[in-house]
Amino acid sequence: MGKSKKPRKPESPTADESARSDEELELTTPPPPPREPVPLPLRRSPLPARRTPAPSRPVLYDLLQTIRTAVGAMLDIADAAAEAITRTLEGHA
Repeated sequence: MGKSKKPRKPESPTADESARSDEELELTTPPPPPREPVPLPLRRSPLPARRTPAPSRPVLYDLLQTIRTAVGAMLDIADAAAEAITRTLEGHA
């Protein structure tokens, strides 16, 4: 494209050029013969049954229980720290 930002229109072929393109088409090689069909693989047997039993509780439940236990431990530590600070402050007062 030039400065005008408009796409160029393709030039229409002249009579000589269109005759040449027809000759070029005739000189191309013939298409290859069709291929033989490929046999499909045989069906496989269904997957074997799971050997491990299904978990008794969902994984999400176990994750929530772990988070609950961790938060409880953090609250216990925070409570003990608050009690120690309160005793220290009462001793100075």
